[in-house]
Amino acid sequence: MKIVLSLNDQKRLYDYIDMGIDTFVLGGKYSFHCPYVFSLDEIASLTQKYPQCIFYVAVNALYDQHDIKDVEDYIKALSQMNIHGLLFQDYGVLQIVKDYQYHFDMMYSPETLNTNACTLNVLKSQGVTSAFLSRVIPLQEQLAICHDVKMPLMLQAHGVEYIAASKRELLSNYQAASGLSFQNNGIDHLTLKAKNSDYLLRIFEDEKGTHIFSDARLYTLDLLNQIHEFDYLYIETLMMNNEEAIEIASLYSDALKSYKQGTYDRDIKEYMDLLYRLKTPLDRGFLFDQTVYKLEDMRKMDNEKRESNR
Repeated sequence: MKIVLSLNDQKRLYDYIDMGIDTFVLGGKYSFHCPYVFSLDEIASLTQKYPQCIFYVAVNALYDQHDIKDVEDYIKALSQMNIHGLLFQDYGVLQIVKDYQYHFDMMYSPETLNTNACTLNVLKSQGVTSAFLSRVIPLQEQLAICHDVKMPLMLQAHGVEYIAASKRELLSNYQAASGLSFQNNGIDHLTLKAKNSDYLLRIFEDEKGTHIFSDARLYTLDLLNQIHEFDYLYIETLMMNNEEAIEIASLYSDALKSYKQGTYDRDIKEYMDLLYRLKTPLDRGFLFDQTVYKLEDMRKMDNEKRESNR
């Protein structure tokens, strides 16, 4: 089990390395929502300067046909650097890597689709070599998948959670229709709250569309006894400032060291106290919710509908 961090500031990379974190996800030109967009020159510089680190690049959008050639050229450029793997969700990315026989770890990372072991085991035969589990299923089901899948798996350990996204410029369209004036492209500016709910969301727009994330941070700092079987624990730094990102990474790094040393049960209260002092909104996400519909439930509903229509 190791920590993976989405890098939001290359100037702080040494701080993370000093904590013992050596695996990072880099956002780039073809990434879909990321804390920082690194240019190819910046990625090349990082891989040369820190050869001891493991770098993934997020090539995780769904691409239109007219984008494919540019994406292909981008992946070719990455193949000439010391890049360990790609996070992807478009099978076109996987096909490009297979066609050119690039040696990347291909981490399949759709936002909501990795919800069962059978699909992932089939995808392994198609070239997927690791996977990021869906955040919208309870921890019990994620653990079951972990036991049954024959490839490394990543679990989100901390950070804001994906809610929804669209390629459309929803905020710009709303702004034009409503006549309201507001800044729509900053992740800290606009919030959403459903009627009769206290749950706060953040919405922002960029050149790739509109993105909605939770305002609260998913946290698992006190759950290492349950989640230690996962290969990777992911810290999402989107919407974190540098200070929060450093503090969170330090807490999880120390907690993981404590777990490996056998002192975690004694030390966790202190770590949680430090987490609460950051005064950021925290949430368990779907970790302890029950899945609403199971396959057998859907079949039962379908059969009932058929009977009522006769």
